[in-house]
Amino acid sequence: MRKTLTALSLAAALAAGPAFADQAALDALQGAGVELTPELSAEVLAAEGEAAIAAAVANVVSAISTTMPAAQAAAAVQAAVAAVVAANPAAAVSITTAAATKVASQPALAAAVAQGAAQSAPAAAASISAAATKAAPAAAAAVKTAVAAGVTAAASKTSTSSTSTGGASTTTTNTGSTPSAGGGGGGGGSSASPS
Repeated sequence: MRKTLTALSLAAALAAGPAFADQAALDALQGAGVELTPELSAEVLAAEGEAAIAAAVANVVSAISTTMPAAQAAAAVQAAVAAVVAANPAAAVSITTAAATKVASQPALAAAVAQGAAQSAPAAAASISAAATKAAPAAAAAVKTAVAAGVTAAASKTSTSSTSTGGASTTTTNTGSTPSAGGGGGGGGSSASPS
């Protein structure tokens, strides 16, 4: 009986895995203040796998580019890409490629895609820069600058300082965030542990 329940639980968890990931992408977009049409919400939710999620995010980016004034679109694109990449960091390059391709004719938006991806996956910055530059060659200089800004933003969000006093070590990490179009705020934390 116990083996059967364990097997069924494992099967249910494996089957639900993609649904949770797709829900995470949808939640990330909504949490970033991105307003989605019912069709786009359904597309993001139905996406299964890295390529499908990247394609859905690219369609979200395309919709933002056509429905918002240019000044607002860049910030919204950056927030949307950053949110989804934070929820799916392994898909950073795929998301960058697909989204930058959709807005290749708009260098500022291609750069915003790259910056959003780099701020949520700074370890992949070189690959993100290459993918965005390949997708939108006219935006190469803007992409390079945007990726550097994204990496800097990521570094400032996770700055860490440590001090040691008499037998105890204290580490403080600033994990604050910048408010986005949907609002939000930052926070921080600290912990102390004996050495």
